[in-house]
Amino acid sequence: MKKVVFLGILSLLLSSCAAVSPYRVTNSFVDKEAVTQLRAQQIAVLPFQNSSSNHSAGLKVTDEFNLQLGKLGKFDLVERIKIDELYKEQDLDPNRIDKNTAVKIGKMLGAHGVILGSVLEYSKGKIGISIRLVNVETGKQIWQARDTLYASDRRVKVLVDGFQQKMRLKSDKEFLAQILCQLLVQTFVEE
Repeated sequence: MKKVVFLGILSLLLSSCAAVSPYRVTNSFVDKEAVTQLRAQQIAVLPFQNSSSNHSAGLKVTDEFNLQLGKLGKFDLVERIKIDELYKEQDLDPNRIDKNTAVKIGKMLGAHGVILGSVLEYSKGKIGISIRLVNVETGKQIWQARDTLYASDRRVKVLVDGFQQKMRLKSDKEFLAQILCQLLVQTFVEE
């Protein structure tokens, strides 16, 4: 009897220590051929719409996504300053940009594609972002990814190293947003 109980406890411990697969964004699509045609072309990451309660979330996530997309090294990104200047000059509101307006903005910037994004959630332990890429010449949406990360998700925790980074997931919104932006950018490559 003791042996059976011991084996049961051992089995339970081993199953709880089993490797957890890292988090992957599964809510995405990409038109590989159309995205490939944009490689080495200019892409503009437009200021993200902010639907969260944090007033600075749109700007922070826009900058982070721009950084992560730049790290990918597949596109020539329009400088943020140039985009900001156009928005001021044209008196554009990031929360009121639809696909048609985005195409016009892309043409004014000399870009071949524009990234439109929305920050859906931006709070401690929870970040939600939706992003899409529109071809400026055709007006066609050729990539989209959307997800919400929870710091408490074991699959998210395995993406970081050490106790301090795991704790940082829960308290640092920008760190969690960085991880989600990295995951969203990976959907360009994986699909």
